[in-house]
Amino acid sequence: MRLLVVGLDGIDNSFWKRIDAFSLVDYHGELDTYYWTVPSFMCSLTGNEFDTKMDVEGFVSHRQYKMKMLWEYLNDIEQVYLNIPVTFPAEKIMGSFVCGDWKTNYMDSNSVWPKETLEGLKSIGYTFEDKFEKFSIESDWDSFFDLAMERISMRTKAVKYLYKKDNPELMFVVYRSSDECLHQRLRLGNKRIETMYNTLACELENVLETIHPENVLYFSDHCLNKNGYHGPDHPSTRWGTWGLSTDLEHIPPKNNAHILDIFPTILEFFDIEVPPVKGTSLIIPESDSENFMKKMERLGYIA
Repeated sequence: MRLLVVGLDGIDNSFWKRIDAFSLVDYHGELDTYYWTVPSFMCSLTGNEFDTKMDVEGFVSHRQYKMKMLWEYLNDIEQVYLNIPVTFPAEKIMGSFVCGDWKTNYMDSNSVWPKETLEGLKSIGYTFEDKFEKFSIESDWDSFFDLAMERISMRTKAVKYLYKKDNPELMFVVYRSSDECLHQRLRLGNKRIETMYNTLACELENVLETIHPENVLYFSDHCLNKNGYHGPDHPSTRWGTWGLSTDLEHIPPKNNAHILDIFPTILEFFDIEVPPVKGTSLIIPESDSENFMKKMERLGYIA
C-alpha cells in the first residue's frame, strides 16, 4: 500500500513524546488547524479553506459543500475510507467507504459501501452504536473508558479486515475515541488518559506491522486544553499535530505545518497534480525547484 493516512482526533504534539514514536514517525510537529472537527477534516478532503466561524454544532454531510473530494482525484485506484467524521452517505468508490459514526447509528447501504464490506464488517463485530453520551450522563466513567478502548481496538480490526479485502493503494482512517476521552479528562483522570495514549500507540503499531504501508501520514483536527475544551476561546487548541513516515527523497519539513498542507501531501504521494490551493505538500522533492523555493519561503527557511 502506497499511503496510510491516520486521523488522530483531538491529539496534540505531546503525543509523540509520551510514547516510543520512533517506530511510528520520522518527522512530526505542530499543526495549525481550525479548532473544530468539521472544517479541519473537510480541509483534508478538499484542500479548501473554511470559515472558522462556520456552524459546527452537529456533524454535517460532506455533500452539502458541493466540492470535489479527495476520492474523485484518485478515482482510478483502490481506496478505503474509514470513520472520517464528515462523511455521509457512503460514496461508491473503487474499494470500501465506511462513514464516520458521528453522522449515523445505522450500518446499512447508506453508511457502508459496497454490500460485501457491510456484511464483512458486521461479521467482525464492527458497529456504529455510540453509548458515550449515555455513560457520561450516568457518570459511569468505567464503562465510558472501556467503550473508548474497545472502539480503538475495533477500528484497528476494521483496518486490517479492509486491507485484506481490498488491497488498497490509499487507506484513510480516523481514530476518534481519543477525543471522547480528552473531553472528559478531568473525570477520567491522568492514569486513564495515559492508558489511552499508550493503547492508541500500540494499536497504530499493530496496524503498521500488519499492512506495512510504504508511507504514513498522521494528523489531528485540533487539540483540547487541560480542562477538556477547544475552540476560539481557547487559542492554544488550534494546534494539533502531524507526523510523517516515508522513505521518499524530499525536503525535511519544518516543525510547524497547516491543516491546508494535508490534502496536497496526499496527492503528491500519488504524483497527481495539485489544484490551486494555499497548502503546500510536505514531501516536495528537491528536484522541483519552483515549488522547492515556494516551500522554503512559506516554512520560513528563506525570507
